Amino acid sequence: MQADPYPSSIPQAIIPLSLSRSLDVIGDPWTLNILRKLFQGVRRFQDFQNSLGIPKQTLMLRLQKLAENAIVYKKPVKHERIVYEYHLTPKGRDLYSFILMIWRWHRRWHLNESVLPAKLYHRSCGKSMSPVIRCAACDEAVESGDVAFECVLDVPGGIEKPARKPRIFNELEALGDDYLAAAVVGDGWSILVLNAVLRGIENYDALQKALSISTSVLTVRIKSLLSLQLLEQHENALDRRMSLYRATDKARDIFPIIITLIQWGDRWLAGFDGPPDLMRHVPCGELLSPILCCDACGERLHADSVSPVPFPASA
Repeated sequence: MQADPYPSSIPQAIIPLSLSRSLDVIGDPWTLNILRKLFQGVRRFQDFQNSLGIPKQTLMLRLQKLAENAIVYKKPVKHERIVYEYHLTPKGRDLYSFILMIWRWHRRWHLNESVLPAKLYHRSCGKSMSPVIRCAACDEAVESGDVAFECVLDVPGGIEKPARKPRIFNELEALGDDYLAAAVVGDGWSILVLNAVLRGIENYDALQKALSISTSVLTVRIKSLLSLQLLEQHENALDRRMSLYRATDKARDIFPIIITLIQWGDRWLAGFDGPPDLMRHVPCGELLSPILCCDACGERLHADSVSPVPFPASA
């Protein structure tokens, strides 16, 4: 018996609430690149503007939102006059795993080295490394098909969807090809569509139902994801009028970025109710507690243990 191409029920947690919440805070192309610069040590308004080529008003609004969400704070510094620097709070520093996984994806799939370090080094082993997400219970690497989500929190009125951003593609065009990750993660709808496809929702009608997304928004996002070679269009054997959309290897490699963003949302945006969705590592059957490790030595990675230049040898 053939599977129903138009399932009447949609699997739960196609939009993990922590993912939706996190995207509402940082799901913006300029914001992602401001965060990248913060982790690279940029602190002052003029330096952000010069290094990113960002309009002054845009930068002011993005920094203001980051401050309102307690991701950065303003610190007065005495120079020739009092100037303000922007520093990451503990909540902001906890985005390091997310930023590191964006670096990993960018290095694998976008070869231009003009905006990101070509290599990162781990202090403990001294080797050039790439981050890998492992399950704390079984120590195995976590792949895109290895995680099941279980809803544990009923959200009255449903999940908030990404805000409409009519100028999103103008912003992406302004950023240029060097910021490919921003085109994917920086647009809330694009990452939610991609996440749904990774979860097995492959035809247009099912995607629209699962995401409660308008046809115009869904069509534009699918077109964008196809052009970025993150989705492939296939013929539907059960209904040739309706194509199937499947994730490429390039898209499946974005899943670790999604995991780190969900984990950050669980820690900082869940409130007293706790994580709204549980992640289960299917191969071992345990609840997933993702840990970010060095692929060279297996040790856990932290912001102060990774550098774009080799650490000096210990005496």
